[in-house]
Amino acid sequence: FTIEDGRLRSVLTRHGAVPAAAAVLAAGAFSRHLAAELGDDVPLETERGYHLMLPRPPVMPLLPTVVADDRFVATPMAAGLRLTGTVELAGLAAAPDWARSRRLLPLATRLYPALADATEHGGMGVWMGHRPSTPDSLPVIGPARRTRDVIHAFGHGHNGLMAAPITGRLVADLIGGRPTAIDISPLSAMRFAHKRH
Repeated sequence: FTIEDGRLRSVLTRHGAVPAAAAVLAAGAFSRHLAAELGDDVPLETERGYHLMLPRPPVMPLLPTVVADDRFVATPMAAGLRLTGTVELAGLAAAPDWARSRRLLPLATRLYPALADATEHGGMGVWMGHRPSTPDSLPVIGPARRTRDVIHAFGHGHNGLMAAPITGRLVADLIGGRPTAIDISPLSAMRFAHKRH
């Protein structure tokens, strides 16, 4: 970010500097170091979520099924059956632990015994993604410390898709200089500075 006299002038990208009068920091789990550039030390951590995809399972639930006892979810999809339910706090750089994905099949087999033969019906796919999470489980939404021209909009954890519409509205109001629909002061990055001093 190039900031002069408290005003954003440009944002440096891999394609060079892009002139900008306003910007939104919404880089998910990768937002922490960018927020630090803007003067905000946010204790953002990545909750690494894993899933296992069975492309042609021999059995499929009709609806997404949450299995509370075994803490996993089986979701029927056009591409097959997706099994999710594991979280790991390991940062952005650690190699994926694919055993976490594979542990989901024995859990699902207890509910759907026919899945014991799932590997015979097509290869399984594994996936791992980063959920940007804060210690208080609230997102960071609001102006950056170094310039009000950059708006933070990250840290939604497991609720990114669900919170996207209201976050977009809040960001649009902030950039447009309008009052926000809700009080965003509890979402400020400054809430972490107060706890550290």
